[in-house]
Amino acid sequence: MKKVLIGLAVAGMVVSGASAGEDVAQEVEKLAKEYGCSGCHAVDKVVAGPPFRVIAKEYKDQPNAKETLVKSILGGSMMKWQGKAKKYNIKIKMAYMPAQHGVDKEKAEKIVDLILKLDTK
Repeated sequence: MKKVLIGLAVAGMVVSGASAGEDVAQEVEKLAKEYGCSGCHAVDKVVAGPPFRVIAKEYKDQPNAKETLVKSILGGSMMKWQGKAKKYNIKIKMAYMPAQHGVDKEKAEKIVDLILKLDTK
């Protein structure tokens, strides 16, 4: 009986972990659409810029990841992913990301927090 209960508890954690990861991806997609990011980005595929999951993988373990990504959203960036794209075997279609004037710092931080929570395995 004890083994059955432990098995059910573990199965419940696995299921809830998977759905939590899917919830984060759905929330990223929702905000990307709302703030206009989805014209160039998606969670798992290249649109014009790198997928959000690839961005998460690149920055997740960097100490200044949040500040760097917020700065890119608010101020734009140029040629940032051209070299990194090879590392992830993706082809980027844009050389720059324009500053996102319709996104304030609080919204940018929210987007970045969610991107960095994406499962990257």
